[in-house]
Amino acid sequence: MRKSALLVASIVFLFTATFIQAQEFNFNKAYQDYQFSLTAYDQAFSGYRASRDSYLKNPTLNLKEDARKNTLAMLKSRDQLYIVYLTTLRMKIVELKGLSNDEKGAMYTKIDSEVDRYKSHIESYGDGDSLDDLFNKSNESESRYKSHTSRIIYEALFTISLGEEVGLRQDHEAIYTELKSSITNPDPFSRWFNDIENIIKVLKLNEEEGKTQIQKIYSQSYSTSSSYATAIEALTASLKPLSQFNEFLIEVTTAINNQK
Repeated sequence: MRKSALLVASIVFLFTATFIQAQEFNFNKAYQDYQFSLTAYDQAFSGYRASRDSYLKNPTLNLKEDARKNTLAMLKSRDQLYIVYLTTLRMKIVELKGLSNDEKGAMYTKIDSEVDRYKSHIESYGDGDSLDDLFNKSNESESRYKSHTSRIIYEALFTISLGEEVGLRQDHEAIYTELKSSITNPDPFSRWFNDIENIIKVLKLNEEEGKTQIQKIYSQSYSTSSSYATAIEALTASLKPLSQFNEFLIEVTTAINNQK
């Protein structure tokens, strides 16, 4: 009976500890993991390059084996870096308040699928793989990155920028709604509110334009990097209107306080 109680207590403790650890995994932790993985990859790549150069200068069997081992370590580290970077982007998206559940869910699906793909690819590397096998598998990973992963990364980066911009707009709109509801004398505020609402329209149009442009990264007819740049330009165009939105809210607040 006592053993059963201890078992139950242990299970509860383990569940609680796991739950706490899961709660603690956020963007900051994910970013730390990314920095660690980046350092590990840089070290692995340096080892790979040094052993490769040594083998090319003196192609002995021993140096070839060193090059093979270092190539294997580097390729595994590279796939792991992709996994961790994608996870970092995902965690940033999780914490953004300016995105709808549908927008977040669409990115989760793309990122999670890509992460699973690289996890499987890491397992495809064998400790006994020849250099030719490793290079073939490396080509698979590089091809995947160019055709799929890089596009998902671009979209995720845009989505993060979009979420931050929308979050700012929504914060300003919340203040605007509160100020508007406190007005008893519509003059001159009704005209001011028209100007503010025009700014809101401009911001929303920029957001929609950005969303349209970013989807072009999946089309073969458009350059991935240029489509991303165009999408970001649409959001950048919101910087001045957002600043003006903020200034107008300050002006309205001051005018309301002066009427009291």
